[in-house]
Amino acid sequence: MASSLVAERPAYYPALTGIRAVGAFLVFFVHFRPIGTPELVGRIATAFYITLSMFFVLSGFAIAHRYQHSVQLNHQWWRSYFWHRAARIYPTYLLLNTAALARVYWPLPAGKVANSLMLIFLSESMLRGFSNTLKYVGVPPGWSLTPEECFYFSVPFLLLLWQRRGHWGAVGFMLAMVATGLVLTALCKDRPALHGFFGTYHHLFNFTFFGRVLEFTLGVGLARWWGGRPSGQAAGVPWLTLAGTLCIVLTIAGLAWINSPQTPYDGNLYPSTIFLNIVVFPMSMTLLMAGLLAERTWFRTWLATPLMDEMGKRSYFFYLLHVGLLSVWWHDTFGWGRHIGLQLLATALLAEIGYRFFERPMHRWLLARTAGHKKRQNQLDIAPSQG
Repeated sequence: MASSLVAERPAYYPALTGIRAVGAFLVFFVHFRPIGTPELVGRIATAFYITLSMFFVLSGFAIAHRYQHSVQLNHQWWRSYFWHRAARIYPTYLLLNTAALARVYWPLPAGKVANSLMLIFLSESMLRGFSNTLKYVGVPPGWSLTPEECFYFSVPFLLLLWQRRGHWGAVGFMLAMVATGLVLTALCKDRPALHGFFGTYHHLFNFTFFGRVLEFTLGVGLARWWGGRPSGQAAGVPWLTLAGTLCIVLTIAGLAWINSPQTPYDGNLYPSTIFLNIVVFPMSMTLLMAGLLAERTWFRTWLATPLMDEMGKRSYFFYLLHVGLLSVWWHDTFGWGRHIGLQLLATALLAEIGYRFFERPMHRWLLARTAGHKKRQNQLDIAPSQG
């Protein structure tokens, strides 16, 4: 039966969608701030880059919440699983990434056709995120889809390990991923012919799944802890929400105070800020998400409003769009740091248009084709017994 290949539709938590909108807007202010922003405010805004970790934790929760009871390591399950994952994220990525690539590489420069085609392939296939020098080829935020895709490939094994070995299975999985990243980096660094693939240890822990596996695993653990229980039932003081929020605020304050130097290709250079980014913040976010699931608070109510819920659904398009052709045009027309409020509004408006007229209908169309294929296959499967 088709229902045995893909999990049934899981419970929906609008507050966890609404918080995606908050994260997307905070990432916007990492890259764009008005001219004359005070230094302290700028340092705080720069620290908002850690909200990307929130999306990794949310991804871990969402995938595990949907698939933790339905994993089957057979051909049919894998095909259905990957098709659903690709239908969700790839069409929008392909649209925006191809537009960014066309601006740079079309027409293909004479004498550099082979090199240009290689860069286009690495970008369109999402492999570029493994390279510290090539990860921004195409739409720059797209590098983060490389660790996302690595998680999609590995999470079925993580779920099975957790079911069979408990927490030690999850710990073993994380240690294996980190060890794999360390070995690959040791073998590949300082090799110019590899074009930066696993080029530095800073890149490993700032940009790759192998260095950031804890974030996804915490989301999976949250889904296993939650287990589909009724939402918002806890009464009294919302300790999880308060603790998570306080830890997040302190983490951002710590990053602003340390003010680690960063490079575009390697990210944070201080071990302390890397630790805050990939360990402390995701643990804090997991606490907050647990509170949003289990506790009734005004913050949860606000995030679950129809406005925040709808904005959260558009956060993926907004995130990929906010640095790219639009921001380049804005810079060329107005200059950096000018009319930032209008730039934010324009980005949100284009994200609305892109979601409404491309992302959502394309996703539905692709899944409808899958459903039609399964229906026809089921009819073929049962026809002999009816005859």
